[in-house]
Amino acid sequence: MNISGIHHVTLIVNDAERAQWFYGEVLGLEEKKRPGFDFPGLFYWVGEGQEIHLIVTTRPLSHEDLFIRCGGGTERTLRHIHRHAALQVSDLPAYEQRLDDHGVKILFSESRSDRDDTLTENMMAGWRLGYGGIPLFCEDPFGNLLELVPLG
Repeated sequence: MNISGIHHVTLIVNDAERAQWFYGEVLGLEEKKRPGFDFPGLFYWVGEGQEIHLIVTTRPLSHEDLFIRCGGGTERTLRHIHRHAALQVSDLPAYEQRLDDHGVKILFSESRSDRDDTLTENMMAGWRLGYGGIPLFCEDPFGNLLELVPLG
């Protein structure tokens, strides 16, 4: 018995048209026919046999902060760390440019990192070891964090 992968990740959005623009046009994902559920949403293909499901809510949900204690004993808030999807991409610089071209705020990328920040350097060292590269982080128009991970 083993788990062979992720079938889908579900994210919450509050505007179907903006979601179609972001996930379809900006990220370039192919929309998948959705079953006739009695509530609104969108499905997108993300690689072979993997999907993102978007549920359209009638009102925004609150975003609670997550507080963690870092190695030095200081407590930090890392909003969204518990609520995000990570997508593998083959050309991370091209996606960074595409996000810029569409006015999407990039929260973190290697090219925009603060090399003098010890936590940032430690995180990047861990990503290089675990991912083989440094991911890019952005938010969709609804505050969902997306992590774009370079194919290693």
